Amino acid sequence: PALGASGGYLENIYKYAAKALFDYDIKDSDLKMIPGRNPDIQEISLKIDGETKLNFALAYGFRNIQNTMRKLKRGRLQYNYIEIMACPKGCANGGGQIKNAQKKPRELAEEIQDLYYQLPIRQPEATPIVEIYKRWALSEGLQDSGATSGATSGATGFGGGVHEYYLRTVFHDVSEKAGEASGGSAVAGLTAKW
Repeated sequence: PALGASGGYLENIYKYAAKALFDYDIKDSDLKMIPGRNPDIQEISLKIDGETKLNFALAYGFRNIQNTMRKLKRGRLQYNYIEIMACPKGCANGGGQIKNAQKKPRELAEEIQDLYYQLPIRQPEATPIVEIYKRWALSEGLQDSGATSGATSGATGFGGGVHEYYLRTVFHDVSEKAGEASGGSAVAGLTAKW
């Protein structure tokens, strides 16, 4: 099964990072999450020749998020990536789920998660939407001009450009230095108390 029932982002980023950073191909046998105190907090590490190269985690539900943030703040945890979802069990238990009068919410979430794990596994770059996306981008004349972004997206074969402006998430530096450098104050998100 995927690592977490929230779309497999942790799994895909884990595999991509292992390949891109260490030229290491992840096998299914390497995908073993280590559970924490409950199933909604888990870790996975990539070890090569006995040395930990990557350390990933998932934290689902506010209590687990708070505990993870506290431990990070105190320096008790170090991760390269953390998948965080507000809902316990992640998206499988999200607010958009249809309510079921015959089942308790926890039972329904577990059933949805089990169904999610039965879906065919495909790599993101091999899904049919990639070809549809490419055809749309070309029909709209959205070339790889790099006009709006210098970022690259190796998974789709498209680099920066107008299409990225319409369809991609843009990340910004949220460090206190970035806020101060732009004439503003420290970013509010960094001052959140957990």
